[in-house]
Amino acid sequence: MTPSQPAPEFQALLDVAVDAIVIIDHRGVIETFNRAAEKIFGYSAGEIIGENVSRLMPEPYASQHDRYMQRYLTTGVAHIIGTGREIDARRKDSSLFPAWISVGRIEGSDPPRFAGFLHDITLRRRSEEQEKRSTQRLAEVARLSAMADMAADIAHEINQPLAAITNYAQASERLLSLPEPNCTEVREALKQIAAQALRAGTSIRRLREIVSNRRQATIEEQALAGTPEQ
Repeated sequence: MTPSQPAPEFQALLDVAVDAIVIIDHRGVIETFNRAAEKIFGYSAGEIIGENVSRLMPEPYASQHDRYMQRYLTTGVAHIIGTGREIDARRKDSSLFPAWISVGRIEGSDPPRFAGFLHDITLRRRSEEQEKRSTQRLAEVARLSAMADMAADIAHEINQPLAAITNYAQASERLLSLPEPNCTEVREALKQIAAQALRAGTSIRRLREIVSNRRQATIEEQALAGTPEQ
C-alpha cells in the first residue's frame, strides 16, 4: 500500500525546512521525505517513500532498527525517541556523513507515527577537526620551541665545564713540560678537570630527565586525545 501524501500546505512547509524531515509509520516505512532530505541523502522522494528507514542507516544500526522499533512499541521504553544525538547516516551512494538527529512521536497517531529531524553536521565536524589539528600543531611548535631553548641552555652549561677542562688540561701539559714540574699544581689541575667533568655529566643527566619527562607527557596527552604516538 502506498503511503498517503501530506496535504499541499503541509508539504510546502516541509520543503522550506533546511533540515531533513522524514516521517515513518510504526513499521519503519517512510511516508514523508522533504526536499532537504532529498538533497542530503541523494534519494528523490519517489525513490524512498515506501521503503524502510533503515536504508538511511549504516550497519549495524540498519539491521537492528526494526528490533528497536518493535521493542519500543511493546515496552514503551524509548532510547532515541524524544531525544537528540549524533549519528552516522548513509546516502544513496552508500557514503556516510555525520548528522544530528532528533526523533519524536507524532501526537494522536494510531498506530504511532514518528518524525525525524536530521541536520548534516559535516561542515561543523570538519571545522572541529581542523581546529583540533591546528591546536595540536601549535602545541607541537610550542614544545619544539621550548626544547630549542632548553637545548641552548644545556649547551651553554656543558660548554662551560668543557672549556674549563680544556684550559686545565693545557695548563697541566705546560706544567709537566717545565724542567722541574710542580706536582702540587698539576694535581690541583687534575682535581679541577674531574670536578668539571662531573659538572658536565650532571648537566647531561638533567637533559635526559627533562627529555624523558616531556616524552612521557606527550604520550599521555596523545592517549587522552585518542591519537597514536607519532
